[in-house]
Amino acid sequence: MDAKRACSSSDAISPKDPSEEMIDDGKHIVNSYKELFDSESFSDIVLVVGVNRYSVHKFVLITASEVFQAMLNEDRWHEANQPEVTLTEDEECLPVFKGFLRYLYCGSITLTTATVLPVLILADKYSIRTLCASCVEYMLQHVVESPDTNRALSWYQYAKITGYSQLQEETFKFILSNFHIVQNSPDWLMLNKIEVQEFLKSSDIVVESEHHLWKKLAEWFTHQEDVAEVLKELLPLVRFPLMTPKQLYDIEHSDLYKENHQLFSEKFLQAYRRHSLLSEDVDKLSSTMVEPHRNYSSPDYGISCPLTLKNYQVKAKIDSKIIEDNFKVPIQFNPSSNKTGQVKATFHVEFFPKGYFQPHLLYQTYLGKHNEKTTLVVRRMNPILTPEVVTVEVTLVIYGKKNQVQYAAHTVTKTFDFCQKTPKLEIENVISVEKFHENNSSYLVNGSFQATLFLKVLNVIEGKDGAKR
Repeated sequence: MDAKRACSSSDAISPKDPSEEMIDDGKHIVNSYKELFDSESFSDIVLVVGVNRYSVHKFVLITASEVFQAMLNEDRWHEANQPEVTLTEDEECLPVFKGFLRYLYCGSITLTTATVLPVLILADKYSIRTLCASCVEYMLQHVVESPDTNRALSWYQYAKITGYSQLQEETFKFILSNFHIVQNSPDWLMLNKIEVQEFLKSSDIVVESEHHLWKKLAEWFTHQEDVAEVLKELLPLVRFPLMTPKQLYDIEHSDLYKENHQLFSEKFLQAYRRHSLLSEDVDKLSSTMVEPHRNYSSPDYGISCPLTLKNYQVKAKIDSKIIEDNFKVPIQFNPSSNKTGQVKATFHVEFFPKGYFQPHLLYQTYLGKHNEKTTLVVRRMNPILTPEVVTVEVTLVIYGKKNQVQYAAHTVTKTFDFCQKTPKLEIENVISVEKFHENNSSYLVNGSFQATLFLKVLNVIEGKDGAKR
């Protein structure tokens, strides 16, 4: 019994020595690895990459990469027993390979929007997971850049291929909300047909007008090898009926049109016929002639209005409500008609960028409902006098500024049926208030809140007989 008791006592955890102290000299160890990089000291293999030769150490490569471990440490690989190994890399990866190799020795690398993708390609190829994660994180933080350094398009393409879902989602949202930026970026003319097709199918693109979108698209068409074939596939996705007759006329005088006029004929006939019928009677339009709006900011469409609050951070909450009264949205795009003669749906808009409140008119205090949630309220006016159901897509685009570039920083979209029973749409917590309070907030433009609200009528159903307009 005594022996057993003694054994149990010896197995017990000893109390912590009060003099115990952790010594961490990790950075000095890292520095010693840095000195080994591209050094012939103790080097046991040479990597040949393009015209460059790098003296490296097998144990470093094998420790950092599963791929190098298999390549250099398994007999089934020819390279395992060779003193010199030639690696074939993509041309765009050659300039960054030295920096990539250095990362394996010291764990640090300098990235730019131009170099991060080729570094990520190498990290994926050699299964360097920490570097993959760091590259993707860098991309997520630099989706917003000026047109000359913006790489959202090429990052989106790579994310689709490799399955980086968050990067794919974020770059796609940025592209649609900032189409003017990406169309002026270096990657635009190198975009492949599949991505262009995907973008043109979307009604969520924020752009000045369909004609403005077309001008850059026409430039892209002229850089394709088989222009006629690409035009044949993509022209049906261009919404020519949502251009003015003057804009259509200008396109007809372009070289692209003259050289491929037979491919344009059907869409232009449809566009001109639509304008002709609209000038007479909107009810003559067939459903095939009605094309959905994108998020057009041009006044010609009448579907957008600015929401602005100057000096956001110093503005008192009671004075922060933004109101857009009597916002009249055309049911159909008809720039050639008398503006007062168009059929329109009328809305009252309120936005609370510092939190929702209902002030008492006498005391100006927060009586009744109030909270810290940014809230958008869209109310249809006179629903009793106009009893039809109006289906509207509501999109709020909040702008920010980074590196002197104004861009769409946050976008919220909601589809809603306005009728007598549901005349009001309320969207709470559009964006966190805290984002505006950050130092140098990237959700403000020169200290002011700036946004654009888009209201697009998707459908109208008459109240009495349920007929669609």
